[in-house]
Formats: sequence, C-alpha cells, structure tokens
Amino acid sequence: MLYRDVSHFPRPDLETVEPARLLDRICVRSPYFALRQLRYESSTLWATATYQGPKGREDGPMPGAEVSRHAAIAGLSVAAMAQPDSLRRYYLAQEATYRGTRNSVPFGHDVQFTAELLDLDKRQARSRILAHARGETVAEVEVLYTILTDMAFSRLFRHRHQPGFLGAGLDDLAALPVGTTRREGDRLVREVGSIPAAACAGHFDGYPAMPVAILMGQLARLAGEAFGGPFHIHGASVQASDFCWAGEAATFEVAPSQVSALRTTYTCSAHANDRLVGQMTLTLEHRV
Repeated sequence: MLYRDVSHFPRPDLETVEPARLLDRICVRSPYFALRQLRYESSTLWATATYQGPKGREDGPMPGAEVSRHAAIAGLSVAAMAQPDSLRRYYLAQEATYRGTRNSVPFGHDVQFTAELLDLDKRQARSRILAHARGETVAEVEVLYTILTDMAFSRLFRHRHQPGFLGAGLDDLAALPVGTTRREGDRLVREVGSIPAAACAGHFDGYPAMPVAILMGQLARLAGEAFGGPFHIHGASVQASDFCWAGEAATFEVAPSQVSALRTTYTCSAHANDRLVGQMTLTLEHRV
C-alpha cells in the first residue's frame, strides 16, 4: 500500500545529516550518489533529488529508473545509519519492486524520498522507500540488499580492482554509447560494445560496476521505445544476479508478455558478455 500520510515527511527541527558522516559508511559516491537535504531519525531517512537529464516519453518529475536509483541509495543509506558502528559496508541490491502512481507533477521538479528500514542483520537489509513530490505520491520502492564488509567485497572482487578508478570530479554519470538496436519478432535487442568506466562513476571507487538501477533504466528505455507514446511505469520487479563491469559488452532485451489496451508487461533481461546479470518484469501504462 502506498504511503500518503504527510506525517511521514520530516519534522523541520530534525538536524541535517552531514554527507561525510554517511559517505564514510556506504559504498557509493558522487556522481552516482546525488541525494541532498539528508535527515535521519529512528530508522527513517529523508532526502531530496532532482533529475537533470532530457525529458523522454515518460510522465512525471523524473524517469522511473532515476526514482529507483535515488530510492535504492536512500534505502542503503538508512541501513548504514542504523548500524551499531560507522564501518564502511557494501549494500548490493539483489531484489526490488517498484509501484508507480499517476501524478500531475511537472518534469524536473524536486522529488523527496522517505526511506524506512524494515529489516537489518549482518548479511541483509530491506528498506521501503516512498517517493513524493508537491504532496503527490510518485512511487513506492522496496529493496533487498546483501551486505558485505569492505574486506569481504575486496576479496570477492579483487580481480576487478582498478586502483585509478574514481568518480570524483564528474558532475554526473556518463551516458552509454548508442550501440545498435534490432528487432527479432516482437523482441527488441540493444547491444553496447563496451561499457565506459565513466558510466560507473561513484559505483564503486576502484571497482567500476554499472549500477543495477542504470541497467534497469536501459531496459525501461528500450521497452518505452517498443511501447510508444507518453507513458508511466505502473510497476516493476527486479532481480540482480551479477555486475556488469566497465569494459564488458552489454546486451539488453525486452519482449511483451501481456498486452491490453492500457498496459503492456515486458519480460526484460540484461547480459554482460555471456552472463545474465539482471532480469525485470516491467509494466508500462499509457497516459490517460
């Protein structure tokens, strides 16, 4: 059920969280981390973000993939703030659900995120994040994270380490190359020959991996091309199984699985080289 109670908004007397205090605890950095006006109290974190990119076919203040990006970061941030210590940990999104709501908020308007921590132990965290703008609900996102210590992550991905890779100095993530798109029956396939490191900036320092939200955003954009016309994302379910690393080839595929006059549901997948790295069931809805 979507939260609509404005009592979920932060009280004006809450102190703003200093970014350094949070960034010391988490695995992402600018430019991938783009939340501001951070506030925290009792396993709830509030933050604001604004989309700066061009407007596409999708309605609302920012694309659903960008909502998911900021929501996932807010969700891992609230888990990090609730930890009993300030050690750095990696919060790797494994599963996510997205429920979008029709709204009248204009494109480019600020979006506020309210992240509530649902569960936390040594290995996993689960957060529910509400996105709203101008008093209207935009979406509700729920994310399940696998938690790794700094040492465990470095050991597990030591073969991916690129010491010179940092996101600092970039204003935003670099766009992916256009690649090639082809149609195979009712399926659309997009291939990108090599993922640039700048498209992974801030995720993670020294380990350039494409964020799950960006991968899913590519699938949503491809599905939007197939769908046509103005739309909004009614809902999505995501499973991430691996990373797509800088330098790897990426393939994105979408195919309709259920079609009605108002909505179409797509089965989507993303591959890095020959590995399946993510899957998504995505439902797009025509603007009424």
